[in-house]
Amino acid sequence: MRKKVELVLKLLRTALVAVVAGFIFQQIGMFLPWLLGPMIALLVLRQVTEMEFYWPRIFRTVGLILLGVMIGASFTRESVLLMWVDLPYMLFMTVSVIIAALLFGLLFSKMANESLQSSLLGSMPGGLSQMVLISEEVNNANVTVVSVMQTFRIFLVVTIVPLLTTFLAGREASKIAETPAVSFSPIAFTAAIILGIIFYLLMKRFSFPAKELLAPVLVMAIVQSFTGATLIEMPPLLTILAQLLVGAHLGLQMEKLRENMSMRLAFAIVVNNVLLIAFTVLIAYILSALLPEYLFLDFFLSAAPGGMAEMGITALAAGADVALITSFHLFRLFFILLLAAPAVAYVLKKLDAKTGN
Repeated sequence: MRKKVELVLKLLRTALVAVVAGFIFQQIGMFLPWLLGPMIALLVLRQVTEMEFYWPRIFRTVGLILLGVMIGASFTRESVLLMWVDLPYMLFMTVSVIIAALLFGLLFSKMANESLQSSLLGSMPGGLSQMVLISEEVNNANVTVVSVMQTFRIFLVVTIVPLLTTFLAGREASKIAETPAVSFSPIAFTAAIILGIIFYLLMKRFSFPAKELLAPVLVMAIVQSFTGATLIEMPPLLTILAQLLVGAHLGLQMEKLRENMSMRLAFAIVVNNVLLIAFTVLIAYILSALLPEYLFLDFFLSAAPGGMAEMGITALAAGADVALITSFHLFRLFFILLLAAPAVAYVLKKLDAKTGN
């Protein structure tokens, strides 16, 4: 009974900090206040105090599902068809970002005096859980270093990229058509729920990352491309709730940062990620010149080495083309998980075998 009471108190404390931080960030005009406020507040409190927090995994799941529905609602029949036209550009951006990340990983290895295996896996923008799992199978990879690199990159990208977007032009300069009006269809809605459950179970079976987010995104894109209308529109309160639920989770995800972070490692990680973000600016500039019908902002958020959930939230708030950005991130996610990450892991294992480790 006492443990349950303590758990409830930790939960209430976490929720209070998240809500207060989000409100303060909103009042001072901070971009994405309900995401960045809880994330930064809980991260700082976890590092500098002995306070204990608790955020059930179900809250993160609910937040990701809400975000998935919001992001999926941005897909129209036209945007899904455009994905096929944009495939060569998706491949160019994805391969370019991966190559740059690996090159910066080599630089990180020298700066931080870490093994090549740890540096490359830590630099690969393939997701925290996936890179940590791969690092466990590579002998010379330090799982802790890979985890810290991936975690700290999430924090840097989620704070730096949204702030940079405040200086970029949003939808006012866009020529993309407006989203169709909501057209509720009981049959289509039921089909979406059934498809969503099937997609989720399949992704769970194959241990796919962020399945709570990807399943509704894919389902909404499929159903809306067939019906030709937007099935649902999220009220502002649910948008705030989704940001808060995900932001609090991100803040608490970085709990081991202080114990495992040295000044040398921190400096190398910052340099690594700033260089990668700068490279995405270059890629975005090239693609916006090749495809003037889109905004530079669209391609910048598409190339940013952050998660689809975080960049999706940023796109929604900044007035970017959410469907385009989600498409690019989906393509990169599948490319990295199915091709790039296994290839890098294979090469690193061969390197381990050659060195006799």
